[in-house]
Amino acid sequence: MKIFIVIVTYNAMPWIERCLSKCCNYNVIVVDNLSTDKTLEFLKFNFPDVLVIKQKDNLGFGKANNIGISEALRRGADYILLLNQDAYLESDTLDQLIRVASENSEYGILSPIHLDGGGKRFDRNFTNYIHYDKNKDFFSDALFNRLNGIYEVPFVNAACWFLPRKTLETIGGFDPIFFHYGEDENYCQRLVYHGIKIGVV
Repeated sequence: MKIFIVIVTYNAMPWIERCLSKCCNYNVIVVDNLSTDKTLEFLKFNFPDVLVIKQKDNLGFGKANNIGISEALRRGADYILLLNQDAYLESDTLDQLIRVASENSEYGILSPIHLDGGGKRFDRNFTNYIHYDKNKDFFSDALFNRLNGIYEVPFVNAACWFLPRKTLETIGGFDPIFFHYGEDENYCQRLVYHGIKIGVV
């Protein structure tokens, strides 16, 4: 089973070391959107095994991710994790996502719970998407310490998406009309249209 992590960078120096150091031994593709800080130099000297695809322009989030996704698929990816440059994984996040995805093929996007940078609270944006009207069980289960399995939702932002190859072969990539913001909502709408589920693990 081949897993690739795709990260789009743009002036990523405040976050990229922590982000990449938590990617363990998985294959990582970085698509850089014409960073003007020291991101590229830092990657070259500190993470030489990471495949870096440099862009001549800032393509935005969706187009740049499409480049990384295409390269991962070309290299035989079974699953692709899209990860924001300012996010990082817990030690067992990918193992859990792989297990859940292999047991629940009806889900086209799986996302872990998003915590804030300190790891002690839910990320604020994440709570906007996982509210009562969209999944009545999530917060109750969190409050009573019984979070378990998958919580189906109509949308979760693309800060961390785990995508089976089948999703990308069915839906394709992000619509390039969106430069930044809206591309993930459009993508989720396309999954819902095709009857494919979206879940938070």
